[in-house]
Amino acid sequence: MMRALRAAAVFAGLFCVAAAGTQPRVRTIYVTVMDRSGLPVAGLTVGDFRVKEDGRVRKIEKAEPASDPMQIALLLDDGGPSLGAIRQAAGQFVERLQRRAVFSLTTTGGQPIERVKPTDDPRVVYDALQKTFANASRTTQFLEAIAESARDFVRRRAARPVIVAIVSEGEELSDVRADAVLQAVQQSRAVFYHIGLGGPVTSGARPSLDSNRAAGSTEYESLQRNVVIGSAPKNSGGRSEQVFQAAGIVPLMLEFAAELAGQYAITYQTDALQARLEVTTTRDRVRVRAPARVGDR
Repeated sequence: MMRALRAAAVFAGLFCVAAAGTQPRVRTIYVTVMDRSGLPVAGLTVGDFRVKEDGRVRKIEKAEPASDPMQIALLLDDGGPSLGAIRQAAGQFVERLQRRAVFSLTTTGGQPIERVKPTDDPRVVYDALQKTFANASRTTQFLEAIAESARDFVRRRAARPVIVAIVSEGEELSDVRADAVLQAVQQSRAVFYHIGLGGPVTSGARPSLDSNRAAGSTEYESLQRNVVIGSAPKNSGGRSEQVFQAAGIVPLMLEFAAELAGQYAITYQTDALQARLEVTTTRDRVRVRAPARVGDR
């Protein structure tokens, strides 16, 4: 009799846990809506959006201009000849989003170096940019910098995280795998924006013919980097652009700032811990950028 009672109690406890995991709750996502000219669309409300998780339509409770402060991690390449343009672009980006965000700054030439810890004072970022000089290294550990930024967002429980990266095309020396970086970005819920400088690198240095190990090769690392750049912006609701002249960096960073400043916060009911996400709008001639997944992978 006692054994039957204990079994019933265990079953009841498991049922409660399972039920608790599927109780309706609310989730907030941040989306960007652009017109045909690439400008943010203002004035949208609940009736203008439709949200689906794994194909299931969700009830939207609120859709309004995003007002919560952003946590923005700037990842800037200090290892190439475009540093002057990168500093100018980053400075103007911060100026446009001051009082809307907390900023950190990491340079990625050679090994990642944290220059500014999270701060809401733009003067600290400006000062660090002025004191950042060209690094002689032509290699980078860009993927390591992305993964660490994402992990830091998780540690700080960042509510509205953003990664903005400007990096020259070159040899990648990170040890981290692409799937681990993508998972870290997914778990952090960060929106990923990227500017690549120069022609895309599709292969790295190969080891010599007499080498019996691949330790001297960057072929694998370059592939991993291309996978991340090809997936993270799209999957997170961000954007990736390639420029071949340094003069193109500033206009793109100003576009990024305008998009982030014009985001919408959409709050809807859900019972899913993780799901494929689809956000659309009933407005004509506009497009929506939103995360492709919600929850942990």
